[in-house]
Amino acid sequence: MNYATFHPDGTLHLRLIKGTHEIPKDAVEVDDALWLRLIRENDGIWSIGADGRITKQLLPAPPQTREDVERLRLAAYAEPVVGSDRYFAEANRMQVMGEEGWETVRDAGIARFNEIQTRYPWPEDHVAR
Repeated sequence: MNYATFHPDGTLHLRLIKGTHEIPKDAVEVDDALWLRLIRENDGIWSIGADGRITKQLLPAPPQTREDVERLRLAAYAEPVVGSDRYFAEANRMQVMGEEGWETVRDAGIARFNEIQTRYPWPEDHVAR
């Protein structure tokens, strides 16, 4: 049997296991599914409402730095199947070898490059160089 205790403001205080911990009178018994969530999920604040229902409020994601965005963009560009770099490499090879259609491949690379930049925008405090 698993239990949880809560601070006066309703936020989670302790997670307790019967037989391992002394269980206080105000502890709330939690089922196995909720227990697993209480011990595994650390992306929010667990609390108990006036109705006795235990819920989690998600924490806001930390703001991304310029370096974070650049790392995400570079990885996306270089992704071997859906990245933009593969199109540019293929278009370059086609052009050097005199193959037709390299412009279409290049344009697909440009489109994918722009999609990646839209997906990973610079932080608001980023100053253009």
